[in-house]
Amino acid sequence: MKFVFAFWLLFLVVSISQQSLAQKEIETGSVKYIQHTVTKSETVFSLCQKYKISQKEILQANPGLTAVLRAGTTIRIPVGKVTEQTTAPVAKKETTTNLPDSEEYYYHKVGKNQTIFTISKQYGITANDLIRNNPELTNGLVVGQILKVPVDITNVANQEAKALAPQSAIATSEYTVHPVVSGETLFSLEQRYSITHDEMLKYNPALLNGLKTGMKLKIPVKTAAQTVESASATQAFTKYRVEKSETLFSLAARFGVEVNELKKANPSLASRSLEAGETILIPQISERKSESPSAQTSSASSVTIDSTPPAACSPLENNVHQKYKVGLLLPFYLSGNDKVNLTSLDKSQVLSKLALPSPSMISVSDTTIVFNGVNIDPKAESFLEFYEGALMAIDSLQRRGMNIELLVFDASNQQMINALLQMEEFLSLNLIIGPVYPELQGNVASFAAKNRIPMVSPLASNGNLEQNNSWYFKVSPTKEYQTEETVSYITDEFSDKNFILLQQSGNSNSTEARLAQLSKEKLAGRSAKSLFHEYNFQTNGVNAIKPLLDESGENIFIIPTDNEAQVSVAVTNLNALAENYNIVLMGTPTLTKLKSIQTENYHKIRLRYLSPFFVDYNKPLVKRFVGQYREIFSAEPSQFSFQGFDVSYYFLSAMLRYGKDFRNCLPDYPMELTQTIFHFRKVAPMGGLMNHGLFVTAYERNFDVLNYGVVGN
Repeated sequence: MKFVFAFWLLFLVVSISQQSLAQKEIETGSVKYIQHTVTKSETVFSLCQKYKISQKEILQANPGLTAVLRAGTTIRIPVGKVTEQTTAPVAKKETTTNLPDSEEYYYHKVGKNQTIFTISKQYGITANDLIRNNPELTNGLVVGQILKVPVDITNVANQEAKALAPQSAIATSEYTVHPVVSGETLFSLEQRYSITHDEMLKYNPALLNGLKTGMKLKIPVKTAAQTVESASATQAFTKYRVEKSETLFSLAARFGVEVNELKKANPSLASRSLEAGETILIPQISERKSESPSAQTSSASSVTIDSTPPAACSPLENNVHQKYKVGLLLPFYLSGNDKVNLTSLDKSQVLSKLALPSPSMISVSDTTIVFNGVNIDPKAESFLEFYEGALMAIDSLQRRGMNIELLVFDASNQQMINALLQMEEFLSLNLIIGPVYPELQGNVASFAAKNRIPMVSPLASNGNLEQNNSWYFKVSPTKEYQTEETVSYITDEFSDKNFILLQQSGNSNSTEARLAQLSKEKLAGRSAKSLFHEYNFQTNGVNAIKPLLDESGENIFIIPTDNEAQVSVAVTNLNALAENYNIVLMGTPTLTKLKSIQTENYHKIRLRYLSPFFVDYNKPLVKRFVGQYREIFSAEPSQFSFQGFDVSYYFLSAMLRYGKDFRNCLPDYPMELTQTIFHFRKVAPMGGLMNHGLFVTAYERNFDVLNYGVVGN
């Protein structure tokens, strides 16, 4: 017993001695440093976290230091005090000794659920100021990260003085209104409208108390006019004061211009409706441009950002023999994985259990699948098909010489995912595909951002992790975006057609109801009011609608509900009308999933919708894929099979072409795929990318299902 105690005492003394040797304090001039001896696996980022300093400070103290640290190297760590702030400080501040004396800082430790924008608002600065003083933020925000927050006492004093000064009267007819949305900063708005900080405060004294989401800011019209005229010097504008109940569409019809032109002349209208009493600019000359609707308007689900690839996006040379590790996280619901003990996780057992290297599959019953000797839950059948498509993509790329190592994991529940994230194999991944369920993606997304690993959400359109994670890729566009693009398509394609909105009761929050409401707002304000109608089959029957129909042209219908019974009644009545009239039903892909409605009914009334998926079985690539899939798996490929191939092939090809950080190159990387078309765009300055490519799918009377084109390019 005494021997054991003496051994641990000796071990403690040696450890303390080594620590003192590794962290010796020195002084150079007026600055105090700690000499730190780098150990194995330490990085600049981990040292910044350990000593609570920024990457800029550590690089300034060690000129010539590279991002990869060598074990045994001694570097200097500047000493500084750090305090965790939960509310904006009043008087306490720190001065960083290795920067000019005029630069004063607060030190803020990032808490859970905080963002760059909430932190900048907390301290009354702009997001750009925060990023400028913490360059590492371009790689994302991490909980526990230490940020330097600049303090400008002079500016604060000046703002307080301005708050006490009397405000001059402002003519209400000389401004437009901008409602502040989440993520906007005072600096970004001043840059957007080319207005000085003093002018912004003059028109909006409430800004002295900080910028808040929902505030309605007054923007001088002369400034907005100068901004637009600088972009198009030859275009003339007329000022117009908005009256009550007027809309963008009614004004567009009244003045003979496009809605998109009104939004272009008045940038704030891209994300809000008109305010009675505000003044807007009306273009006197209509410019007809051959742009897609998504290029002309800004939507709630996307921020218009320059997507031109940087010069670094030229193809890499001699990149074939580089090894790439891919993690595929799919819900296989394997037995035992719902009771994983994090403390007793056996790495070799988990990997051998989840690795499914052989594409051979044997079906032994209607409800159970045996895959390499492992029982697969019936719920996992679709994801197994996704995995098979991914295997075919990887096989194709390996034949081109790409060195790929695939690790497949069961991501059925949060407990299993948390256990997997503790494995060292995850740190060596170059690409993560999955998990497929948004509610299980949060921890993986944080892990991917922290370790700079691209993560792909391969199936789900819901969830909003792409808003503040620059390493996150959403393959399926959000339902909001698909609805907005459908409305734009309706407006452009059927502007001169007879339009009938069917009145139905049901879920007012459904996608169909939203589509109907937005279409009504755009179409009801047209000058030719005889082309827009609302009708109720349940109260008026089918015969009373005939005087409203166009006997020679197309009659466009929308059913504003997802209630299967009501949709079934409406489709039955439309089929009766289709005997004598040209009917087109605009809807969403949801309609095709209603089990009580036969597909031939949709062909008769020519259903049309926008969708991120379309398989053209006449396309050579699809023919080759189907043939190889049948040969390997003795089965027909499903939508999941096509998706597994497309996602895996696209992102791995991008990695092979541009390198492991290919994020900025995707907006200009088109590729022919089996059922998808990828047009990725950033959704926010510090956010990830979402696919904007949608197919126009049309059911024809001869029972063809055709692709009428692509929108969202």
